Amino acid sequence: MDTGKRGFTLIETVIGLAIVCGLIAVSVWNLKDYQAQIEEKEGLEWFKNSFKNEMNYSYLYHEYAGLRIRENKITFIRYAANGKTIFKKKTLPKTLKNTNGPIDYFIGESGQSGPRTIIFTSQLTHRKYEYRIQMGWGEIIEKT
Repeated sequence: MDTGKRGFTLIETVIGLAIVCGLIAVSVWNLKDYQAQIEEKEGLEWFKNSFKNEMNYSYLYHEYAGLRIRENKITFIRYAANGKTIFKKKTLPKTLKNTNGPIDYFIGESGQSGPRTIIFTSQLTHRKYEYRIQMGWGEIIEKT
């Protein structure tokens, strides 16, 4: 008759459980960082696309537009000929900050604008996202 043990001791089970829990904790932590990075990228893409849309709108409809940035809050403003003012707002993730102070930027009714550099810094990835707006037609160029 074989009297050898046929199972795990309590210590072996606890060690195995600790290893599995540790692996799960690491993967959840990485998933949260990944989600925050995706939110940052989505916010920056929204900024770029919205800026291009406002430039095109000003050019096509000969109406003024503006951009206001305060920390991580962005507001695009349209001044319509009928007297209405239209606001398009977005708050970027808290990990993304505007590092060159408050910005008030104006787009003329012909779609022309002055040069400007807008810099966002990610506290999550420690990267700098630099957007340069060219003089004249306001093409926005991204430099990371």
